[in-house]
Amino acid sequence: MAEVIAIQQAVQYVRANDLGQVNIISDSRSALMALSAVEEARDIINNIKEDIKEYKGKITLTWIRAHVGNFGNERADQLAKGATLISDETISFVPSRNQIRNEGNKIIEDL
Repeated sequence: MAEVIAIQQAVQYVRANDLGQVNIISDSRSALMALSAVEEARDIINNIKEDIKEYKGKITLTWIRAHVGNFGNERADQLAKGATLISDETISFVPSRNQIRNEGNKIIEDL
């Protein structure tokens, strides 16, 4: 999912700065395959596809093999690893409907 979010951020940056013709390169084959699929259930994928389609320039997505000495790819990996060390921020999650339902069912069973 991080790779998909990275592609989304890149597309948003390109659109916000009107960069014309751009090639976004990723080593995530699964993210690129999801973006090339005709039907996709995940909203984030569909939003990226819509953003690319609506862009007045041209955005091309290209796959590159990971860990083969490509400078740009290696640098992106270094930055991603470094970013994981930056924040001590706690992320809290809201329970899903299933979790709430399961907890409710447990309470009822215990009565």
